[in-house]
Amino acid sequence: MSDKVHKRFCAMMLFSRMRLSGLTAALLFPALLAGCADQKQPTQFAPLRYDNLSQINLNVNTLTLVDNTATHPVAGDIGYKSPTPPVQALRQMVQDRLAAKGGITSANSAQFVIDRASILHEPGGTLQGQIDVHLDILNPDGSKTAHTEAHATQSLHPDPTEDTESQANLYNVTKGMMDSINTELDTQVHRALGKWLVDAGGMPVDGAIQAQPLTSDGSPAPATTGAGAAATQEALSPVSAAKTGQATSPVTVPENAPVVAPSTDAATPSTTGTTEAKPAAASKTQDSEPNAIFPAGEDDDSSSSSSSTKATSPKPGYLKLPSQPQ
Repeated sequence: MSDKVHKRFCAMMLFSRMRLSGLTAALLFPALLAGCADQKQPTQFAPLRYDNLSQINLNVNTLTLVDNTATHPVAGDIGYKSPTPPVQALRQMVQDRLAAKGGITSANSAQFVIDRASILHEPGGTLQGQIDVHLDILNPDGSKTAHTEAHATQSLHPDPTEDTESQANLYNVTKGMMDSINTELDTQVHRALGKWLVDAGGMPVDGAIQAQPLTSDGSPAPATTGAGAAATQEALSPVSAAKTGQATSPVTVPENAPVVAPSTDAATPSTTGTTEAKPAAASKTQDSEPNAIFPAGEDDDSSSSSSSTKATSPKPGYLKLPSQPQ
């Protein structure tokens, strides 16, 4: 065989081997993809619980759950195929998060209603989930006194090579919807039912509605607050009376009241007035007798001087004339 023919034969053999390898790879590739896809899908799923979230305590005596999905099903719903169906997840949420804490002190009741909890397989391989719920506060006669509602949706576009309605895909849609509805329910309850919230012990929080205490005769006890309470405290406080100028002593002495001076002479009537009146009375008595120094009487200028500094003459008989020996 010539060299030219030998080279042509080797080239044909190599090409045949390459074609065979390509065909083998093409046949095995879908199976390898299917194997990889099966390995990505989990086979076990954690239960959906919500007791780790804050509890919503209502000032009502009872709490009931109503499932309208049984009487109003959604056409094409495949949510029941999920490892945790949306309706079951909602029931678990109500059990973990909502509680009636009003007890016998509250005559109202609460009702949690599931209006929709579905997952649909829409055209194009899309999973669409939707949850609609509402919460009502009811009067004893069943009439509605307060209301709020919450909604959540979730979409998923799986890999075309995967099973669209696989348990993993349905579980992810349910979990996403429940995360959204928990957040939305918190927001709507605090916005619309804030007055009906209590703590775990049943005590009102954030201005919640509470029972008014009654007096012994059954009538509401009046609350004394603001100016009324301040006035009552002011009346009961002796310090406040002193601040306002009120006398704390039972005996009151008026200012500039006359002082009665005791008299030692029974025949002389008692006099009243200030202490400056006594010298004036004595001066009038002395003026009734002759004045040895001022026979004509005192000078008018002397009347303007104070009685405490006025000169008085000695009694009669004390002074004698110079011609008479002393």
